[in-house]
Amino acid sequence: MKTYMVVRRFIFMIPVFMLFSSALLSADNIERHQGNFVLKLIEDSGAFSLGYQPESGSYKDFFSSYDAYASTYLEVKIGSSIYRLNRDSSVQFSMYEEAKNIGFSYYTGKDVDIQLNFSFCPGFDGVTQGAVKVEITVFNNSAVQQQVSLKGVFDTILGENSGIHFLTSRRPFVGTEISFNSMDLDKWIRSSDGNVSVQFLLNGTGITVPQTVVVANKDMLDNAAWEPVVKPGRSFNSVFSYNNSAVCILWAPVSLTPMTKSTISFYLSYAANGQVPPDTRFLGAEETISPLNENNEIVYQDENGVTYTVGALTAAQLDPKYIEDLLNRIRRLEDDPEHIDRIEILRLNAELDAILEKIRRQ
Repeated sequence: MKTYMVVRRFIFMIPVFMLFSSALLSADNIERHQGNFVLKLIEDSGAFSLGYQPESGSYKDFFSSYDAYASTYLEVKIGSSIYRLNRDSSVQFSMYEEAKNIGFSYYTGKDVDIQLNFSFCPGFDGVTQGAVKVEITVFNNSAVQQQVSLKGVFDTILGENSGIHFLTSRRPFVGTEISFNSMDLDKWIRSSDGNVSVQFLLNGTGITVPQTVVVANKDMLDNAAWEPVVKPGRSFNSVFSYNNSAVCILWAPVSLTPMTKSTISFYLSYAANGQVPPDTRFLGAEETISPLNENNEIVYQDENGVTYTVGALTAAQLDPKYIEDLLNRIRRLEDDPEHIDRIEILRLNAELDAILEKIRRQ
């Protein structure tokens, strides 16, 4: 495993050997290939790019290369403070490289850190089709509960010269601004020039359901407001740019107790030579998440598909008195509907399930 760039502190969930070895290394872009498809991490901006390099012919970007690809980015909202995870002077970052994954670790200075991880999906030839899994993990390294929201802005370019900016599973043409409050029917958003295509898979197995998805002019998505102000039917033009469309994905806020993490997952699929990008059928049927992972940690999902990981089980949690106290805490919360904390009830029930699963395995 390689890590690029010296970082200022240790993230509790990331192995320390990822973070110490690069003091004497000059950081470079990281590049991975799935056949002719190329995924790059850009050291200068903390951004990423996707593209297609045919065996003969010129390289084709899927997202705008403006400002070292930094016009495609993630933002995190911690309480009321918003941080752009590239080009924000208050955010430091490092790149890492593993056998199957590459990504960024971002450090906000608020004891809330974010890991952006990419892993290619097997089973595709990489010449005409491919897919990559995108996982965004938020770590609460603080001693207090943190309210955290995530947003992604993707500066798409393929559809801007085709006359058809975007497609979805039920819309053959999206040429003006629109907001999706559910992806149950539309399922995915595709940007295509007719030859190469990139597709955001936003509904299906293992995918975290977005709270809102917006397609709009890039400048409209770049303003200070956390949630874009949408005017359905407005063109993709602005006073600053013409025909400049982009995709904005917002996920529901998560409430993280101290020293816990949550993970948001989605997929980018792509195709070349006029082929259609894979849809979610390659992901198979939904699998039930076990309350315990391989590290003996408690894992559960909320109704939006956000995955939470709590701490590892201790011997004290297997004590019958602790289990009885846990049941009483759940009952007290459920008996107080006016002040109910849904996330806390989910967490406590997940802890109870994990304890019972651990006892069953013994």
